[in-house]
Amino acid sequence: MEEIHKLRKIYALKDVARDAQVGNRKESSAEHTWSTLMLADYFLSKTKEKINRLKVYELLMYHDVVEIEAGDTAVHHEEKRKNKKILEEKAAKKLSQSFPPEIKEKFAKLFLEFEQQETREAQFAKAMDAMDALVHELDYKIRWKGWDIEMVRKYHGSYTEGFPEVKKVFDKMMKYCDKEGYFSQG
Repeated sequence: MEEIHKLRKIYALKDVARDAQVGNRKESSAEHTWSTLMLADYFLSKTKEKINRLKVYELLMYHDVVEIEAGDTAVHHEEKRKNKKILEEKAAKKLSQSFPPEIKEKFAKLFLEFEQQETREAQFAKAMDAMDALVHELDYKIRWKGWDIEMVRKYHGSYTEGFPEVKKVFDKMMKYCDKEGYFSQG
């Protein structure tokens, strides 16, 4: 039971509220993790590049676990993001000490790989992380008030640059959002 209780720490990701809405409540980081995995599965099926599917899934499974301790910081909240890296590194160290040995080292390694963005799998996972936020927010047009195409390209589009199939979909989304008035809400 001791190890099960340690493993349950990860379940706290269900309680981390993100900036995004789901109906009349906030999305949880666990829900975001699930949808990034679904997007990754879709785009990995479309890409011509050989990318290690299991590694991408693992990176996405663990990429936001630090939010259990550090909380979520939305990409467009620049002021809040100033200390994000330090907070998340501290959170990663603290969390890894509380996890069962079977995932302790794996979590630390995957967190670092995702943050450093040096592997194609980490870059692809980051692109999925960025795309997920946009796909999710298509259902909440009112939340785009004050956003413009340049801002969305800066915060989300830059991660899609190295993946032609993802970039193509991102560009189509931007055209759709522009045509449908997502960016013209004042």
